[in-house]
Amino acid sequence: MAKHILLALTNPVEGKEEAFNTWYDTVAYPTYKSIPGLVPLGRFKAADVPHMFPFQKDNEYQYLSMYYFEADDPEAFLETVKETFPKRPEYAFSEDIDTSCFFEPVFTAISDVNFEPLDRFENLKR
Repeated sequence: MAKHILLALTNPVEGKEEAFNTWYDTVAYPTYKSIPGLVPLGRFKAADVPHMFPFQKDNEYQYLSMYYFEADDPEAFLETVKETFPKRPEYAFSEDIDTSCFFEPVFTAISDVNFEPLDRFENLKR
């Protein structure tokens, strides 16, 4: 079974950051966590740090959510996930997400994958 990461790169609508985060915490996360085979790995807010390389592109996104799943056919798996949403009356895509720049790529692992907590780094494959 192939291992995949789905990255949700998002921005809130201007002036709606609190509602955006409330939606993620109270609607999106519980829904995604309940979908068989989809593992939410966490949410992150962009850090304002200088570029490491002079040719580096500026970050366009304020938030990142990461999800893990295993599937031989990632397209079919995501179609199943998508079909789940209408069956969940508590779930509606937030109007507080800026859809003009929403980006949700999927990446397939090509080497070992390590998701151990940092406090157990000695167990990671190097």
